[in-house]
Amino acid sequence: MVKRIVLFGVCFLLLTGFIGNYSAVATTSKQEIIVEPFWENAALISLDMTFSNGTITSTGTVTGKSGTTAISATFVLAQRNANGTFTEVDRWTARNGNVAFLLTTSRTTRNLSAGTYRLSVTASVTRNGRIETVNGNHSATFR
Repeated sequence: MVKRIVLFGVCFLLLTGFIGNYSAVATTSKQEIIVEPFWENAALISLDMTFSNGTITSTGTVTGKSGTTAISATFVLAQRNANGTFTEVDRWTARNGNVAFLLTTSRTTRNLSAGTYRLSVTASVTRNGRIETVNGNHSATFR
């Protein structure tokens, strides 16, 4: 009988503990929600583009978490067409150098017209013997 009471008590405590962890509070105030990707190996992807005199300079950084041993990535610069699709104008690959957890690259693409461009990256981040593929992109309109 004592075992049943103890078992019931433990189950009750576990159940009430789980219910508390999943509760939510509704508010009427406006709140900003920021959604960030959850990656196992990668910590950050940062992409940027600048435009001057028909030249776009694209900069990309992929940062791995502690323990990262290798990062390789393919970057694609694409221009938006009138129908909303994108056409690739440049592509390059990069690998991390002496710093195992960091890949930084910059590339200049010439003879481009003003318009909307998208810089995309697909990177493989190796950490603790596991390879993870991560993606990111950044769009900008230049005049």
